[in-house]
Amino acid sequence: MGALNPLFLLAAVAAAVPILLHLFQRQETRRFRFPALRYLERTEREHAREIRLRQLLLLLTRIAVLLLVVGAGARLIFAGRGGAHSPTAVAIVLDNSLSSGLVVGETRVLDELKSLALQTLDGASADDRFWVIRAGEPWLPAISGSTVEARTAVTETATSAAAGDLTAALTRAAELLRTSEHEEREIHLVSDLQRTAFERPGAEPAGDIPVVVWAPDVDLVDNRALEALLVGGGLPPVEGQRAELTVRARDTGPDTTRFPIRLVLDERIQGAGVLSSGAETVIPLPAAGSGWVQGYVDADPDALRADDRRYFAYRSRRAPTVAVTGSPPLFVSEAVGVLERSSRLRASAPAQAELLVAQDGVDLERRGASTAALVIPPEDLTVLPALNRRLADAGIPWRYEPRAGTGEAGLAGESLPEALVGVRVLRWLALARSVGGGAGSRTLAEVAGEPWAVEGADASGRRYILVASPLVASASTLPVSAGMVRLIDWAATQWAGSGSAPDYEAGTYLSAPVGATHVRFPSRREMEIDGTRTVRGTSEAGLYTFLAADTVASVVALNPPTPESDLARLERRDFRSAIGTEVTAVEQADAWARSVYRSRVGPEIWRPLLLAALLLLFAESFLATSGRGRAPGQKRQPTPA
Repeated sequence: MGALNPLFLLAAVAAAVPILLHLFQRQETRRFRFPALRYLERTEREHAREIRLRQLLLLLTRIAVLLLVVGAGARLIFAGRGGAHSPTAVAIVLDNSLSSGLVVGETRVLDELKSLALQTLDGASADDRFWVIRAGEPWLPAISGSTVEARTAVTETATSAAAGDLTAALTRAAELLRTSEHEEREIHLVSDLQRTAFERPGAEPAGDIPVVVWAPDVDLVDNRALEALLVGGGLPPVEGQRAELTVRARDTGPDTTRFPIRLVLDERIQGAGVLSSGAETVIPLPAAGSGWVQGYVDADPDALRADDRRYFAYRSRRAPTVAVTGSPPLFVSEAVGVLERSSRLRASAPAQAELLVAQDGVDLERRGASTAALVIPPEDLTVLPALNRRLADAGIPWRYEPRAGTGEAGLAGESLPEALVGVRVLRWLALARSVGGGAGSRTLAEVAGEPWAVEGADASGRRYILVASPLVASASTLPVSAGMVRLIDWAATQWAGSGSAPDYEAGTYLSAPVGATHVRFPSRREMEIDGTRTVRGTSEAGLYTFLAADTVASVVALNPPTPESDLARLERRDFRSAIGTEVTAVEQADAWARSVYRSRVGPEIWRPLLLAALLLLFAESFLATSGRGRAPGQKRQPTPA
């Protein structure tokens, strides 16, 4: 409660006037006993209680009238729904990530969240300032402006196939609000509060800014999803060869109900299978001719339909050409021979090969204009100077240096090829950048914090990979494992630019391939590649086609992020640590409008106060006149004894 004219409350001291009059009007008189009036004593005693009660009621009524008049003059207000509020800066964090597409009953979660955001805007004033942050599209800027602009942004929000990072969205909202000139600031978090969207518990991203969060008590929905696809065991099939597609379902716990899945190629069903929770199945892929093969696997839709389909794309083409130079170790020669006999690659001269396996860097200068190189260092350290000269002559800005340390470590790295997973390295050389070179390269694998495999392109655009260990059994476990064959196959069919594109998650930035001029989105709209050569705004799951004029340069599959299929919600006890120090949880939709705008002043109540004072005056008049017109003791006629 508050008052717009608080000084008027001093008039409440007038309530002491009736009390003083009541006290000072009491007079002490001398009493005389008359024998003839003794019979009236009993009647007077009976009536004294009624008189005292009437006088007390009159006193309380007059005090209440004065207090009500004082309250009306002070213009008392109560905080509550429908009242005005101070100018407020509001950041609406609207969660439109993939999980917001969940259908509960007949209502989509995103539609419910949008209705709450519109309730916020319905109670806004012209002096409020808004930011709308779409948590499912973090690459978009926050939409700022008036109520009208914020309403348009909320209404036009659609479900994204990308994952939501609510921790980052709340941090962003808090930073925007701290730049506002408004003293009152609030964050309205309308989300399904998916637990996986809060990546850093304990961060308190909103800090001390008040957060009103939608937190209804709902039952957890069991969600079935396709979790992963793998074409050809990780390597794309070549032209005319049959292959297999491995499909894995998300583990949903003890439920082992089996459900059917379908393989669709070029919009035609080409295969089928059956899956259950956490299980895998293999569907044969038909042999394909030259070109890009695109398709998807889907299951019958459930409450969250977006994760019931996964896409894939690979390029079917003739077996790539490979040349091996120098004196490679036995294991390298055997791996190349196995792949050649199985028609996975074809032997060629260095100038015509798509991949050159260069032992000691031999014949690097004889590469063709589009030949990629896999450089293997020597076991004999006396050959290193010759290798470094060949690298410099070929325009590769790296060199090998002896390394004094010893030990054993496993290969690691975010871009680690599947063929190198689990490999242990016993000894390796140091890879050092040349002066002023190596800026466009990246580390594929590292060992003990040092680069073990780096890739890049020379000044002519020819790609290369340098490995830091000789491919012999005494240097690493790679030569004596199945990874040796897989590494050569991966380098020839996939890394050298002729294989399948990686499987990306929706929301990932895509780098345009060399020569691409446009990109076609799954919705069939096309966009020109800008100077950054990067495609953002990948909120759609599906196949993204890069075009060089009218020719398909590459096809990339973007699939729903796996964490979005886990619908478990953030626990109440974690609200403070995951959101901020001042969190107000709202469980009912009709309570949202009353919970936002915490600086609300509420309506004035002087009218009901004056009406109550008027009614009490009528009651006071009735009480004051009800006892007049009869003498004391006149309530009933006594009978003389």
